[in-house]
Amino acid sequence: MKMIVAHPAQQHSYRLAAALKKAGFLDKYMTTVYNKKHSLTALAALFLRGTFHAKAKGRRCPDLSDDDVVQFCEMEGLLKLLALNTGLLKPWYRKIKYHTADRFAVRAANEAIRAKADAVITYDDTSPLLFEILEKKAPKVVRILDMSAANTLYMRRIYESDLLRMPAFGERLRKERAVCWDPVTEERTGRELAAAEYFMVPSDFVARSLIYSGISRDRIFLCPYGVDTETFSLKSYDDLKPGSRPIEFVYVGGVKELKGIAYLLEAFMSIPEEEAHLTVIGHYDPADQDTMPYAGRVRFTGTLLHSEIPKALKAGDVFVMPSLGEGMSLSVIEAAACGLPVIATQNSGVESLITDGENGFIIPIQSVDALRDKILYFVQHPDRIRDMGMKAGEAAQSCSWDKYTENVTRVIGEIMADDVKKRERGRKR
Repeated sequence: MKMIVAHPAQQHSYRLAAALKKAGFLDKYMTTVYNKKHSLTALAALFLRGTFHAKAKGRRCPDLSDDDVVQFCEMEGLLKLLALNTGLLKPWYRKIKYHTADRFAVRAANEAIRAKADAVITYDDTSPLLFEILEKKAPKVVRILDMSAANTLYMRRIYESDLLRMPAFGERLRKERAVCWDPVTEERTGRELAAAEYFMVPSDFVARSLIYSGISRDRIFLCPYGVDTETFSLKSYDDLKPGSRPIEFVYVGGVKELKGIAYLLEAFMSIPEEEAHLTVIGHYDPADQDTMPYAGRVRFTGTLLHSEIPKALKAGDVFVMPSLGEGMSLSVIEAAACGLPVIATQNSGVESLITDGENGFIIPIQSVDALRDKILYFVQHPDRIRDMGMKAGEAAQSCSWDKYTENVTRVIGEIMADDVKKRERGRKR
């Protein structure tokens, strides 16, 4: 089989391409920004400093050779990243993003046709034109959409209810997820769902979000993500006793309402500081009005490099993810791998990892009371943290990237076999 992975951004596409290469299926990995020898990205890395330098240098996959990678629209891709990280250009980010995605789509589709690929796998919010070209010019090329997040049309309902529940954080949410109310995005999402033949999803939550838009269950294939179990390894535990010290709760994801941060902050306000501490890891602006009331009660670290996250997690006792909706929260998998029991919402995409009451708790979204109850459970039962944390670590072992490679191989085999059956049925009619 000749499989092409096409993604004008990054997400977990490196892992998918590497998994397909290991299975002997990968023809090419197509992208925009990549630290390939003699690329514009490599040149830019020479002049960047600090976090931006580290990100540019890390924009490559050690499991892929430069010959495996084809770059299209690299200049536009770099401009898109500049817009994402620059205040002056940020209002233009989405327009640049979609312009780049469509230019990339034309190049990727033509290359896939030229290479006589058996299938193209691409990603949500980037792919309507790519699939439409293939559907028209090369209908035998199987079109697979890897859904890294829940369907935007489904998430809009949840966000709209959140605007009513947490109005103080409403402006933040509207900025974070403006895409959900953008008619251009809505139109592109509809086209993308219509043109895709099969869907790879990391969780049942994402599957439910697709079914909401009329996608039949037999076109959806579950393929959970993985974690680097060497980098994120089991922590050592203290012998915790009730009242011996505050229980350290950790959240990773920045001050984002799309991740339900308002509910978590509110839950901690009624818990005495001598009983529990909360560390919020990720982007934070001390000048933001909506978080000012919590600054004296919560420790905000600001942004950390991904290489710094394992140490930060192991300094905690319990991980909390109150997200309104995730494809499959990588932060939860990483925390579990470090041996932290997890409190996560039912929309965090980790229902296959966290067993309620055994290695953590699954709670409803948008519930301060549910968060507070489970936080207090660990405050009152610190002796349960070690046992539940070790079970979380054991469960995370089943989410290794090696296991992801196995799952990718299996799912691609199932999709291609199903496509053959459909075409045979079509010929018989």
